[in-house]
Amino acid sequence: MNWKVFKLKSNKHLIALALSIGFLLAVSVINASSEETEFPLTITDSAGRVVTLPEPVQGIIVLNTDAAEAVSALGASDLIVGLAEGIKEDYAFQGLKERPSIGTWSDIDFEKIGEIGSKRNGTGIIVLGFVYPGKPNGVEAVSKNLEPFSGIVALGLDFYKEENLSRELRLLGSILGREDRAEELIDWHDRHVAEVEQGAKNLDRPRVFIEGSSRGLGDITTFGGSSASGMLLEKAGGTNVMEEDEAYPKVEWEWVVSQDPEVIIKTDYLKSSDGLPGWSLTSSGDVKALEEMRNDILSRPGAQNISAVKNDRVYVVSAQTLFGLDNVAGLQRLAEILHPGIALEPEEAYGEYLDFMRLEEQSDRMFVFPAVD
Repeated sequence: MNWKVFKLKSNKHLIALALSIGFLLAVSVINASSEETEFPLTITDSAGRVVTLPEPVQGIIVLNTDAAEAVSALGASDLIVGLAEGIKEDYAFQGLKERPSIGTWSDIDFEKIGEIGSKRNGTGIIVLGFVYPGKPNGVEAVSKNLEPFSGIVALGLDFYKEENLSRELRLLGSILGREDRAEELIDWHDRHVAEVEQGAKNLDRPRVFIEGSSRGLGDITTFGGSSASGMLLEKAGGTNVMEEDEAYPKVEWEWVVSQDPEVIIKTDYLKSSDGLPGWSLTSSGDVKALEEMRNDILSRPGAQNISAVKNDRVYVVSAQTLFGLDNVAGLQRLAEILHPGIALEPEEAYGEYLDFMRLEEQSDRMFVFPAVD
């Protein structure tokens, strides 16, 4: 079994220099364009809600890492005045540790949000969270709970679904006066997506089963066509054995065996021993945990009759690489799993993402286990 070492190509520093120059140019434009957005500003968020922002944004409260990532990539992290506690644990947001906490992404402290708003005269504050229809932490419920506090506006923007990412970045860019920075991000994102779609266009589409969490062989979560993972699989050139559009249907292992997928992908949020994205090649604990997770699938009843197992095409993929702005690297990693030999450079795309986020270069990382030959 071999493991692929994460290492950026030699031209990475040239890319970083070009991106840095682009960022400096964007900053000069940002200062001018921030005055061009006229308020009151009426927008439609990803929940289909028509929302009016009465004045320029003075502070942002982020309820999840995807929102924090989008704000940071747009160069507006200085506007974050409150965030969900779990965000502070993420490697990408160590600089936000001292900002006030507003509970967790699933248990929001609305009184704390109101307190933050009152300290800022209750004006120009937006709360960014997931759409999550019908859920207590979805934007409709969040907006309802914020009604007692004047001047605080909730927006439902997911920033993790491939089909909406460009539109949501463009919308947030216009709200924050970061239109040029948003277009730079979108151009970068779309270029790498196009590389995958072009490379996989005339290739056979293997049948794939994607597994999420499970509570035993009779209760396995998979991903349908409307899920972010299902959308990425489609773009990567795979055919989802789960044909339903439902985002997160439950299935039994016997059903998976009956579908005889050619590839099995287990997505997991298993944290690395060093706290960095992906997993560490040098950590025996990380490698052991990944081996155990993969072996659990290989040892299930009837597994040896599945084509994916027969042909050694069972993989564990870091869920982190499939969501958010860096999902262009995740998309390319999926395409490499489905189409061995396809000419892509996911490490290069990921390195560019780190530059956008002003994060340090990483080495000896893996996001797919085992590595694709």
